[in-house]
Amino acid sequence: MRFERPGLALILGFVVAVSACGSVLVAPTDAGQDGSAVACRQLGEAACRSRSDCAVGGCAPCAGVSGPGPITCYDPAREPGPICPEIACPAPCAGLDEASCRARTDCRADACPSCSGNGAQGFVRCASASDPIFACILLPCPAPCAAATTKEACEARPDCHSVFVDNRDCQCAALGCCARFSRCAAGATAVCKAPPITCDAIAPTCEGPYVLAYSDSCFEGCVQSSDCAPTAEP
Repeated sequence: MRFERPGLALILGFVVAVSACGSVLVAPTDAGQDGSAVACRQLGEAACRSRSDCAVGGCAPCAGVSGPGPITCYDPAREPGPICPEIACPAPCAGLDEASCRARTDCRADACPSCSGNGAQGFVRCASASDPIFACILLPCPAPCAAATTKEACEARPDCHSVFVDNRDCQCAALGCCARFSRCAAGATAVCKAPPITCDAIAPTCEGPYVLAYSDSCFEGCVQSSDCAPTAEP
């Protein structure tokens, strides 16, 4: 059988063109392994977690700092995880003294009522600003020293000392024999070293076993010398 040459050339060209269609090369892309056209590093946290070929990485914040650290989405098959910088984190609030605690804006100084009265409170701990408020336990406070109305009751209190007055109106010859119990003052010891006096009171007369004591830059009264607080040698 004979074929015309032009017809044969046309048929051969068509066959070659059809076979070449199956071998077209496609340039590689930065798409995800699941076929998505968006790279992992371009995704937010929620979208990153929904992709099987992506992973969420982040750097931990300092202890006590609220909120997560920076989030990074990456392809673990082709990319390293996030490199976290070294951050100088502040010392934790727990364990700080009162002054250091109050100087920190991220810490809170917790205090509880003390037995000194006048609404005074004592520092109990330094806590983080987000910690629960400390539950204070109401301790039974001792009665004030002034509640002791006799020398015996006052001397029985280790946190009090007796104050005496000597009006020198009795008939006795020994020095200090006219002194009588006046009141019970706060403090295990008395201040017997004279501070700068700012009051206009007259200094009491103290003789014999009694010496002059001071309180709040004024005269407290006469106390037994054995109740004086020790003073440093000059």
